Amino acid sequence: MAPKLTFEEILAKAKELYGYIDTIFISDPELKQFLTDAVNKKKTADQFAKELTSTQWYIKNSQTIQARGFSKRQYEALIKEISPTDPDYAKKVKEATQNTDYARGLDTAKAGLAAQLTTKGIAYTEAELNTWAKELYDSANEKNTVYIARFLNTKIKFNPLKPTGNIAENIEDIKTYAVKQGFELEKDFTQQDITGWMKRLDMGDSLAAIKKEIETKAMIGQPESVRNLMRQGLTVSDVYQPYVTRIGTKLQKANMTMKDPWFQKNMFNDKGELKTLWEMDMAAMQHPDWQYTDEAHEKVGNFALSILRDFGLQG
Repeated sequence: MAPKLTFEEILAKAKELYGYIDTIFISDPELKQFLTDAVNKKKTADQFAKELTSTQWYIKNSQTIQARGFSKRQYEALIKEISPTDPDYAKKVKEATQNTDYARGLDTAKAGLAAQLTTKGIAYTEAELNTWAKELYDSANEKNTVYIARFLNTKIKFNPLKPTGNIAENIEDIKTYAVKQGFELEKDFTQQDITGWMKRLDMGDSLAAIKKEIETKAMIGQPESVRNLMRQGLTVSDVYQPYVTRIGTKLQKANMTMKDPWFQKNMFNDKGELKTLWEMDMAAMQHPDWQYTDEAHEKVGNFALSILRDFGLQG
């Protein structure tokens, strides 16, 4: 039995067999299944085109799409004689087509799409906006909210430099939680991971589910004593930070973190259990920097004073 193809492989094969495949075949569940069946059953291009007309999507949208096709051909005929290299190309196209139904409808679709992209925080170029608006308008889906939701989900991509909209809010929440679990989001997770999370959230998955995945990764390599505390709802930071603060204060080190090699080496006893704060205080006195602290100087001074008193040199 031949191995089952992934949808990405089916999509690539469909483009070989049937030519241009519109985004709607990715976003519409019925057409996605239709495309999968066509490739798996090795249907010819003629069979593909003929059977497409029997789908519920085609039956519902054919008249509108045919009308759009007619108005689009009118639109393209008006701009055919304008050279794309003309410095005033955009201006001339607008002047030539501004009174056509296609141009007006496309502009409306473009404006609506831009607003939704901004709200969701999906990055796009002007060329992408033009292409996506045409795809929606040409397929008569510019007002189909369910379809647009699926369509836009395929366009989500994580921009680490300038996230915006809903993506920015979700990223900030996840980034804050990741820090609590000892991670730096963009260093410890791939852009593919983060983009996948954004797509899932856009489709209704919860932040709690994403955080659970981060928590699971944070447990890797932790001793059982820490994992038990994390299972009770504590983060890595909740567990370690009291110790970090205590040792940082004792050593007078403002830059002490839970990732400090000395800290990680001295946090646990021989059984792999967390030491008590008192035991950590004792361990801190063995740290090479402890000798430079005020506490160390005071102890040394008091020790020297006691010796002098023992010899009767101090009153």
